[in-house]
Amino acid sequence: MRSASVLKTVLAAVVLASSLTLAGCDDDAPTTPTETPTTTTITFASNLAVGGASTRSFAVTRTGTVSVTLVNAGNSTTLKVGLGVGIPLGDGSGCVLSRSVETVAGTTAQLELTVDTGTYCVQIYDPGTLTAVVPFSISLVYPS
Repeated sequence: MRSASVLKTVLAAVVLASSLTLAGCDDDAPTTPTETPTTTTITFASNLAVGGASTRSFAVTRTGTVSVTLVNAGNSTTLKVGLGVGIPLGDGSGCVLSRSVETVAGTTAQLELTVDTGTYCVQIYDPGTLTAVVPFSISLVYPS
């Protein structure tokens, strides 16, 4: 009789241990859907005056990278202008640059930076190299 009682106790212990072990195993771990990153690309084109600046604001709706490419500046490959990204002034009259470069036009981004959500601006300006008004074209890519 005692061996049957021990056998039942051992069997109960094995069943309990198996149940606890299996309860911790879950092959169907919850997954969080991943968001497909999206970007917006705009072309900002106008004219840049001697000693002047031209600014365009844009809204970023998620954290990510902003890329700015000066595509064309006066149809020249050697004309250097200033290019920057920053925060627009409250009255819309300009841009307080947080990052800027002096660069010539090219096919790859001359300026890239990581930003949080918010309103930003891109600005092109004459660093003292212009002798006449020049047309320009900027490609701006930002998270949306």
